[in-house]
Amino acid sequence: MEKKFPFPIKPEDAGENFAVGFLSPVAGAGATTLACLTALSLAESKKNVALVDFAGKARAYMGMTVNDCPASVLDVLGVNQPSKIRSAGVNHPRNLFVIPGAVRPLDVPQITSKLVNKTICYLKNEFDYTIAILPQVYDSGWAGAIICDMVCCVFKPDRIDVDICGSMLELLIRLGCGDRIKIILNQCKAPGALLEEDVSEIFKPDLLIKYDTTLRSICNKRYLNTEQYKKPLLDLVEGGIGHDTKG
Repeated sequence: MEKKFPFPIKPEDAGENFAVGFLSPVAGAGATTLACLTALSLAESKKNVALVDFAGKARAYMGMTVNDCPASVLDVLGVNQPSKIRSAGVNHPRNLFVIPGAVRPLDVPQITSKLVNKTICYLKNEFDYTIAILPQVYDSGWAGAIICDMVCCVFKPDRIDVDICGSMLELLIRLGCGDRIKIILNQCKAPGALLEEDVSEIFKPDLLIKYDTTLRSICNKRYLNTEQYKKPLLDLVEGGIGHDTKG
């Protein structure tokens, strides 16, 4: 007898629209930044877009201070149907809906697998595109990855990323995400990084992004400029709609 789960475990069961989950094996690879740039790029293309942050850094990059925007993903705990999901976030001035991460580090343990799954399901039913910044896959990130139509794994050319990528990808494949994985190799040619040609053989990336000192600057200025990244990120996401992704 097929086992029944109390929550959706496949993208098609979670909602008819498209969700992209971004995650990294270790902090600093750039998953949050690239997720924000992707959401903004889609919004600039007149798409109906939601960005949800389970990791906690998007608030700063999107120019949303706690005083101006006290809402957080924990507000989804009080939402009981998809049509009310907008009460848990804000309409961002750059034409997308945003649910920021938890304000206090002490609140992070409340971001459970159930909350991650529920939030993405509700957003998939209300928005054409949902961009989710997932927690670590070994924590509660798996509950989002299983229902995302595309899972973008962001690595940087460092030894720790190389060492952990195999086990992380193996887990995602075991969770049924294998044909939905896209690998982004970020910060290529950064000072002190491993050689691009060496790590490319290991990661076999779908997208390479060069190290850019100006990206840190625009993050600190709380206003991300999509100009340089819009086309490759949109090509990556839109190329996965209606097609098989990386096997």
